[in-house]
Formats: sequence, C-alpha cells, structure tokens
Amino acid sequence: METIFKFFRKNYVLANCENAIIKKAFSLNLSHYQISEAPEIIGKCESLIKLFLNQNKLTKVPSTITNLVRLQVLALDYNKLDEFPLAICQLVQLKSLNISCNNIHRLPPELGYLTQLETFWCNNTGLLELPSEIGNCERLEILGVRGNRLTKLPSSVGSLASLRWFTAEGCQLREVPLSFALLGSLVHLNLRGNRLKRIPGVLVAMEKLRFVFLNENIIDELPTRFQLQELRFLEMLNLKRNPICLHQDLQVLAVRQTNIYMELPEHLMDAADEFAAECSNRDQHQDHQAGTDDTETSDWANSARTSQLDTTDESSLENRLEDLSVMLPAMSRYITSF
Repeated sequence: METIFKFFRKNYVLANCENAIIKKAFSLNLSHYQISEAPEIIGKCESLIKLFLNQNKLTKVPSTITNLVRLQVLALDYNKLDEFPLAICQLVQLKSLNISCNNIHRLPPELGYLTQLETFWCNNTGLLELPSEIGNCERLEILGVRGNRLTKLPSSVGSLASLRWFTAEGCQLREVPLSFALLGSLVHLNLRGNRLKRIPGVLVAMEKLRFVFLNENIIDELPTRFQLQELRFLEMLNLKRNPICLHQDLQVLAVRQTNIYMELPEHLMDAADEFAAECSNRDQHQDHQAGTDDTETSDWANSARTSQLDTTDESSLENRLEDLSVMLPAMSRYITSF
C-alpha cells in the first residue's frame, strides 16, 4: 500500500510542476508531501515567484533551482537539510527565505549576495555563527535565529538599517555588539533565554525600540535608576527570571516604572496594579487621539514560534488539480504512520 501511495505522490508532485509550467504560474506549493527529493523539473517553472517546499524530507534542493531567477519567496523549513544549499545564493531576487528546523550548522559567506532579502528565518538549525556577510542584506526587516548555538553576533549586524524584528531567543549569547546602537529601525528585540549578565547599554540609542525580552538570562548587574529611566520609551522591558529580580530596590522601582516586567513580592503586587490602572486611565484619552501606527497593528509584542510561522501558499487555486489528485496528497501525508 505504501508503494502505491509513493507512486501517486511522486506523480502528483510532477503533475503540479508540469501544471505550473503550462500555466506559467507564479506560485507552486509542494509542502507536506513527505518527499525526500524535489524533482529537477522545478527548474523549468521559470515564472515562479513563490516556491513552498517546507514540511518534507528533503536532504538537498535540485541544482536547477538556479533557473528560477524571478523567485522572491522560498520556504524550506522542516526538512532534513544538513547544509545550506549554495544554489540559493544565486536567487538574488529573494525577499523571503525560511530554512528553519533543518540541521544547518553554518551559513556560507555567499549569503551576502541576497541583497534583496527582507525576511530570513533560520530557527532551530544548530547554527554556530552568523557570517559577517549578513550585513550585506541591508533590506532585512525580520531576522530570526531562535534556538541555535550562537555565542556571539557579528558586528556587521549593525549594518541592517531596515531591521525591525530580531529574535535570538534560546541561544548562548553573552553580549550584544556595540553596533546594535545603529539599528535605528528596530522595534522588537527578543534575547530571552541567553547568557547575558547585564542589560545592554546600547538599547538607549535605539529610538524606535518598543519591546525588549531579556527574561531568563543570568543578569545580575543592577542598573542604576537613571539607566532604567532612560529606557522609559520602551513599552516592555521583560526582566523576569533573572537574578536582579531579587533586588528590593529594583522591585520598588518596577512598581512605578510600569514598562518593567519582573516578579514582585506579594506585598508589592497590589501597589503595582493600582499604579498601572492609574496610568492606563490617564493615558487612555491620549492613546485614542494618537491613532495607530504599524507597531500597534502588528503583533510586535510577541515572537511567533517557528511552528506558527505562515509559510502557506495563498494562491492554491492557481495550481489545484481536480477530484482524486486533490485528495491524494492529504492522504499520503499520513502513510508513514501506518
């Protein structure tokens, strides 16, 4: 039975590719088919702008992918890649690339050729370092390297002037480079679960920064009251589960400075709630008049988990086949569990 399903699955994938060639489709969705090899015929789908190969068992991508010179979106997350496919670096029109949840320990310096890249997800791959050439990707707005073995970041990250969202949660970072001060567009910074010992001083220079997650580090250096007041422009400074949360002076300050999130002893909880309510009532009218900007209409206060990232194709009608061919891939996803 499994052999039959593999046959139908392989032919369904080929049929999808051929259909994309004939229709000169802009999008091709081959995700969730449990395929271990992508067909070389993909290289003939030269009109593609979006290609979804995520949630498969790929150990490599076909070399013909370099023919897709118009490609802007490529999803390869949740596969079995053990190295970064160098052919991707020739896709110089790429704007969005997701290689999360593979086994990619290193990124090639050729990554710097992707100068049009706006979104790059490289979560949970075992990555050991970011190449300095990442600084060439000056249009990057979103960079995710969560759950890797990074111990430091290259100073070239400071060249990412368009970066608005950066998450390196669950790595092994001990500090952030001083060049972070140049990230003038950054709104969201997630450094939760690293090995930081102090609140990075460069945060003060980042004028658009609003949400900072430093919880679950080993921060034990108590900042001065003045240093914390300089960070009042932040909407959230999460310091939970750090040694400094045990300092009484900081606990008292956190009651008055409501953008500081940390554990408080029970006798201060009520005072903190009352003060927060007063601030909310006082600012409610101002917030209503101020309207909304892009940081309020987006979920900038939260880092989506890798499994929640949207890598689905929004143009499925373009490539959908009828009747049995529509049902087979859904059925074949579960064949390996029989």
